Amino acid sequence: MPDDRTDMILFFKNHIKLIRPNQWIKNLLLFSPLFFSGNLLDESLFIITCLGAFVFSLVSGLGYIVNDWMDKENDRVHPEKQNRPFCIKTVSGKSALVLSGSLVFLIILISVFSRFPLLFLIYLMVYLLISFSYSLYFKSVVILEIFVVAVGFVLRVLAGGALCNIEISSWLFLTVFFIAMMISIAKRLNELKELGNEDAVKHRKSQVGYSLNYLNNMLWACAGITLVVYSLYAVEHGKLVMSSIVPATYGIFRFIYLTDLGKGSDPIKTLFSDRQLLLTTLIFLLFLTFVIY
Repeated sequence: MPDDRTDMILFFKNHIKLIRPNQWIKNLLLFSPLFFSGNLLDESLFIITCLGAFVFSLVSGLGYIVNDWMDKENDRVHPEKQNRPFCIKTVSGKSALVLSGSLVFLIILISVFSRFPLLFLIYLMVYLLISFSYSLYFKSVVILEIFVVAVGFVLRVLAGGALCNIEISSWLFLTVFFIAMMISIAKRLNELKELGNEDAVKHRKSQVGYSLNYLNNMLWACAGITLVVYSLYAVEHGKLVMSSIVPATYGIFRFIYLTDLGKGSDPIKTLFSDRQLLLTTLIFLLFLTFVIY
């Protein structure tokens, strides 16, 4: 009996690992329109955004399942990704199909009972389509694959705005897009450094078109544009908000520094493993919370 219980725990653990709940923090971007509009304390809007973020997380889980299945051979080259469920065969294709069906059922159920706005559902479907297209094709296209990933981040912000009927600021749109570009570039830069040219190409076909110098130039270009567009947003919203440019600048430079050290492969791990970056992010968010609310 204890062995059966242990096997069941491992079974659920491996399937949960497949949908990567540790990456769901990205879906907090759905709250950004609510936060920057000053309506975060509105109970009804907050609840609908929580439900929307959860559904978005389930949809992204579907994307991760397809991506991991398509990349299971290539991921075996990567020192961390080689431990994913499909690579070590702790989850079968049939079992993953059942999990996917369960996620689809849960997504439809929550969407129907929550009565999400039509525009949110459209963004949700577009995100799912882009996620599948990325795994099936775009992932191999040099440069374009980075843009596709960045669009996925922007869709989260647009979906959050659609949930609460909040118009998205052009500056917020651009800031999120270029930060996402920067994060994606840092990930590819780290892969190239860690794996070397030959293994990096085996892991990700698009790496054949990149060099360390080119990716570094792209990284700095996107970092510079991010600071410019956020600064324009801050100037537009007054002197107090302008002060947030200081921690924002430090945070971006710190992230580039960590990437240069080979620690930029996973932005979430990078954030929570580096005290300075985490503290800077908290100061930035707390300062904006104080100013807005």
